[in-house]
Formats: sequence, structure tokens, C-alpha cells
Amino acid sequence: MKPDRARVLSEGLITGLLGYVVVVLFYGLLNLVTGLSFFSTAARLGAGLASPESSGAVGAVLAFNGLHVVVFLVVGLLAAWLVMQMEKHPSFFILALFIGVAGLFAVMAAFLSFASRSGVELPIGSVFAANLLAGVAMGGYLLKVHPRLWAEIRDHVDPEEEHPAPGRTAAKG
Repeated sequence: MKPDRARVLSEGLITGLLGYVVVVLFYGLLNLVTGLSFFSTAARLGAGLASPESSGAVGAVLAFNGLHVVVFLVVGLLAAWLVMQMEKHPSFFILALFIGVAGLFAVMAAFLSFASRSGVELPIGSVFAANLLAGVAMGGYLLKVHPRLWAEIRDHVDPEEEHPAPGRTAAKG
């Protein structure tokens, strides 16, 4: 496997899993705070996905989380690929930003549609907050493993000013 592909694959899988875990923890903690079981939301959303022979809530939780992790892995792989493209072509930033923002809203719309068809009503604010936190965690990870990327983005936005990478100071001269 080519080094670029291997890097996109490993970073994409980690990025996707990170986003998935953030959303699971967000809804799990929200459920606990409201007096429900940790996997209550996943059980309700997965009820229509699980086979009738599955063992009730456990099957529903597994069915929903299986779908959920696959979606996040795909998003993580796409994000890692976009980051690789931005490193090769810094002007790709604007297109990547558009794809990221449009993707956030497309995923939210698809999820809300799925929830509605499943008979589960989730406040749009919680869906937005969960996805925003996942996006911040995923983006933060990608910036951590690509420290020069942040400086390149800032240089693209404001090419007149010198911007050191995060955690580094600008050379005085």
C-alpha cells in the first residue's frame, strides 16, 4: 500500500472512531442526566434496524451502533483524504471547508430523517451539539497529526502575516 493511502486509512479510521465515541458519550451522558439508561437513544433508534429474532434492546443497540460507526468511519476517511489534499494543494482549503460544512448539515438532515422514520424525536439542538463536538474532536485530531496544516490554512487566509504552527513561536528576524 502506498504511504499516502496507508496514512489516510489509519488517520481516517482513528478520526471516524473518535467522532463516533464523542457522539456515543454525548447521548449516553445526556440519557443518564435525564434519568434514562446510557444506551436508551441507541436502543430506540435501532429498534427498526434489528431483526425480530434479536434479543430486544441489545440487538437494537448493536444494530444502530453498527450503522453509526460505519457512517463515522466513512466521514473520518473522507476528512483524512481532504486533509491530505489540503497539504498537497493549500488552495483546496476553501473546497474542503465547503465540503465539511455541507457534510455536517447533510449528515444531520439524514440522521433527523432516520430518527423521524424510526418514531424517535430528538431535539435538533442535541443533534447539532453532538455533531459539532464530534467535528471539533475529529478536526482537532487531524490538526494534531498535521501540525503544519494550521499554519498553511492561516497563511492561505492571511498571506501577509507570519503564522507559526501551533505550539511554535515565529522566528524573529
